[in-house]
Amino acid sequence: DDRANRLANALTALGISKGDRVATLVENSVRCIEIDFALAKAGFVRVSLNPRSTARDVAYTLGDSGARAFLFGGGFGPIVGSVDITGDTALLRIEEGEGSAADVPAALDYEQALAAASDADADARCDPEDLYCLFYTSGTTGQPKGVMLSHRSILHVSYNLLMEIGPRAPGEKILLMQPMSHGAGFFVLPWFMRGGASVIMRHFEPQEVLRLTSELGIETVKLVPTMLQRILKLDAADTPPMPKLRYFVYGASPMPAEVTRQAIARFGMRFVQIYGQSEAPVTLSILRNDDHDPDSADAGRLASAGMPFETVEMRVVDAAGKEAGPGEAGEVVLRAPQLMLGYWNRPEQTSETIRDGWLHTHDLGRFDEHGYLYLLGRMDEMIISGGYNIAPREIEEALYLHPAIHECAVVGEPDEE
Repeated sequence: DDRANRLANALTALGISKGDRVATLVENSVRCIEIDFALAKAGFVRVSLNPRSTARDVAYTLGDSGARAFLFGGGFGPIVGSVDITGDTALLRIEEGEGSAADVPAALDYEQALAAASDADADARCDPEDLYCLFYTSGTTGQPKGVMLSHRSILHVSYNLLMEIGPRAPGEKILLMQPMSHGAGFFVLPWFMRGGASVIMRHFEPQEVLRLTSELGIETVKLVPTMLQRILKLDAADTPPMPKLRYFVYGASPMPAEVTRQAIARFGMRFVQIYGQSEAPVTLSILRNDDHDPDSADAGRLASAGMPFETVEMRVVDAAGKEAGPGEAGEVVLRAPQLMLGYWNRPEQTSETIRDGWLHTHDLGRFDEHGYLYLLGRMDEMIISGGYNIAPREIEEALYLHPAIHECAVVGEPDEE
C-alpha cells in the first residue's frame, strides 16, 4: 500500500490527473500489482501493453489512448527508445532485465520517483462506472480497439471468481504465469480480497510450474490450454506430489476434449474451465470440476464451455435475432455486470457490438438441452459445404482423437464448386 500510494503521488506530481491514461509495459513481477493498485487508487486509467509488443504496437497504443504517462521495464528500453513519444508524456523506467538508461534518456528512474514521493493515501474515490482500464484487443480485422472496462467490471469479475473458484480461506495461493497485463491480472484482486497470495512466474516453464505447485503448496494454478498440453508432454514419472492443489483453471482458448481426458488421467479431477471475452472478461461461463468426470454418462460435456455464471444472462440467436433452440447453432449474445462501457473513441463499432444492452460476441455456439454452452468457433470461421454449415471446432475434436495428433486447426478454403 505504501508503494502504491507513492507511485500514485509521484504521477500526480508529474501532472497526471484522474481519468488520464497511463500506459505500462513490464514483465511479470510484483511491480505489476503495485502499479495496478496505484493507478486504481488515484483514478488513473491503466493501458497495459503485452510484453510481446513491437515498437509499432507501442506507438499505436500510446497514440490511440492519448497516454499521459508511460511506465516501462528497462529490458524494453530499446523498443521504447525507437518510438517517437510526445514530449508531454511522462516516462518512468523500471530496472528489470537487460537494457540501459541511455536507451530512453528522458525517462525518470522509477525507484527514485517513489522514494521522493509522499506515502499519503491516494484514494480518488472512484465511481463504479469510472474508467478503470483500456484493454486493447485486435479482434480479427482492423486496428486494435481499446475496450473500456470500468471499476464495476473488475469488481464483478472478482465476485464471480470468489463465488466459484476461490480462494476459500486466507493464505491460499494462486500460481500465475500468463501475462499480468492481460488474463492473469484479473486473478490478483479476488485472492487479495480474501487474504490470499499470488505467486507470479515471469515466464512459463512446464517443469517449474509443477515444482512451485508442489513446494509452495499451491491450491490454484491458472493457465491456458497450450500450457497444459506442454505440461502433459513431461514424463509422468517426474510429476511431484501436489497434495494441496485443488484446481487447474484453464481458459482463453478451447481445450480439446481428448486433451482434457489426458490431463484428468494424469492429475485427477482438478479442473475448472472458464470462458470470457475482452468485452466481458473472464467469467461468462464455467465448466465446474464436477463436470470433468470422464467416466460419467455426461462425459460429452468435456467439449463444452459449461454453464453461464449466475450473474450472466446468455442466449444463442440466429441471423434474425431469434433465440435458437437446444442443439441449434447461432451467435452467442449476453448481458453481464462486467460488460464493457464500449470501445475507446469508436462509437459506431460500440453500437454494432452492443445492441439493446446485449453484447454480440461473434462467437458461434449452441446450448444443449441441459443449458451447457458449446463454442464452435467464430462466426466468420463457419465452413459451408454442400449447403451444410460445418463448425471447425467439431472437426478439430474428431482429429484430436487420433493418437498421432498433438495440435490441429481447421480452416475453410474457397472451392470453385
